[in-house]
Amino acid sequence: MRAMKVIMVRGPATVRAEGACSLLGMDISGKTVQVRAGRALPFEPAHGCILHVQGGETWDADPASAGTAMWTRLAERILGMAGRRLVVMLVGGTDTGKSTLSTYLANVAIGRDIFPCIIDGDIGQGDLAPPAAIGAALVRQQVADLRDVPAGYYEFVGSVTPSGSERLVAGSMRSIFQRTRKISSMHIINTDGYVADGGVAYKRMLARALRPDVIVCIGRDGLASALARGPWVLLRARSSGQAAKTRSDRVGRRMDQFTRHVGEGSATVQPDRIRLVYRERPTTLLRAASLFAPSSMEGMFVGLGRRGTVTGFGVIESIDDEMRIRTGVRDFDTVYLSNIVLKDGIEKRLS
Repeated sequence: MRAMKVIMVRGPATVRAEGACSLLGMDISGKTVQVRAGRALPFEPAHGCILHVQGGETWDADPASAGTAMWTRLAERILGMAGRRLVVMLVGGTDTGKSTLSTYLANVAIGRDIFPCIIDGDIGQGDLAPPAAIGAALVRQQVADLRDVPAGYYEFVGSVTPSGSERLVAGSMRSIFQRTRKISSMHIINTDGYVADGGVAYKRMLARALRPDVIVCIGRDGLASALARGPWVLLRARSSGQAAKTRSDRVGRRMDQFTRHVGEGSATVQPDRIRLVYRERPTTLLRAASLFAPSSMEGMFVGLGRRGTVTGFGVIESIDDEMRIRTGVRDFDTVYLSNIVLKDGIEKRLS
């Protein structure tokens, strides 16, 4: 297959570039890239390059709405502000390309020996943490997919939608930003696609909590006018016309994130010997049972922590005299409850 200027590949697929080719600001000439299921990546081959694609779906795309050419000037302007502490916050509706732009900005920064910290605040479809959680990572190598980057920091929200949990999410974002403030001179903060109804006011709340130097508004959804006033530089960016995911894509990627972060193994603890926390408030098993029937808590997705810091995740398998949790985490003193139950490969939300 002869490559065009921008070739989109939707996974699951394996792509080998025979010749000069770039992907989100990363040189992949002569290399092989894995494209995950539910993910579409823009390959930008030079003249004469041939892409060998196995699996997935492939199509030619318009460089005006795919690839990185539409963001080159934006990246140059943002990186031109580097050299001092720089905080960049990305906002936009669902499927506008926020994660793709985050990856591109990180790769361009790394190409200039700036190793950014990315904070992923999308508690529904994040890349650095499972649903219901916020993740952050120091990115040291250029990547095609942020899911390949191990997060070093987490905050647990306990819900997969920010609606109704706006202050909780804003507080958690502020907390993880403060914890990572000194690890890099550049932060890239990705946010969720909640912009309808109270979403715009929520984005202003996030901006006030994080006080970024730059806010990038992707697409046309009224966010720019709402965020025009503030102690930040407001920039506009075109949305990626190739970023849309099907419902099946979303379900599959969410379950993959749950599974990856829970891991293998199990742990058994005495409920009265650990701290239980729900929505940042300490609780007891008795109180939790009044919110969620004990049977409903079986299969609940939980965060696990030690000394006030979230270190991993698990799923409650059973509760009687002991609480049995499926998890790869061995040492924890706190269980952070959620309103999410995972059973038989299906995600359900408790009221």
